Amino acid sequence: MHDMLVAIWHQDYQHLAHMQAMGPLIACLMVILFLESSFVFLPLPGDSLVLLAGGLAGLGVFGPEVALVYMPIAAGLGSLIAYWQGHALHGTPFMTFIERTIPEGSLPRASRLLNRYGFLAMFSSRFIPFVRVLTPMLMGISRLRLTGVMISSFASAFLWTLLLALCGHTVMALPFFAEHQQLFTKGLLVCSMTLFAIAIIAILVRLYRHRNA
Repeated sequence: MHDMLVAIWHQDYQHLAHMQAMGPLIACLMVILFLESSFVFLPLPGDSLVLLAGGLAGLGVFGPEVALVYMPIAAGLGSLIAYWQGHALHGTPFMTFIERTIPEGSLPRASRLLNRYGFLAMFSSRFIPFVRVLTPMLMGISRLRLTGVMISSFASAFLWTLLLALCGHTVMALPFFAEHQQLFTKGLLVCSMTLFAIAIIAILVRLYRHRNA
């Protein structure tokens, strides 16, 4: 993992290929998206990683199947795990723990989206961190049909990864960013790690406040 991050940081894609690290790198991205879509208390940087994958596809490092097949499958499966959590763990102390970890207002927002749009709520909530996990969880709590949840989960995951990857791909095709691709890639990596650290700190602060309250 360390060698892969160093190679990406230094734009040494030939070294990645020589290491035969493309497969593990794609698998790592899929695992992160799966976990980020499954567990609301794991605030992993899904959006910025999809943008990074789109940018790498624009550079020819990844093929289009990464954003069109692998990532949507990982995110869609993650949403099904979130649905199962809501279905199986409703009323348990675990759900109380989840409410303590998420940002204030996320749960009401997900509830409003679900009540107003039903299965279509997955498409709008997919672009909102935390809410994209809460929506399928609420679907599980409400005992909505699994078939509808599956269709909306994978379709929304495909749309989400497609649009973000296209943004990353388009940005890398612009002359300015093409000349400064190393800076752009490093910026996405730094942004991903910074957002992850901020989210973890925020969760710990919320848990500390609830404990003292």
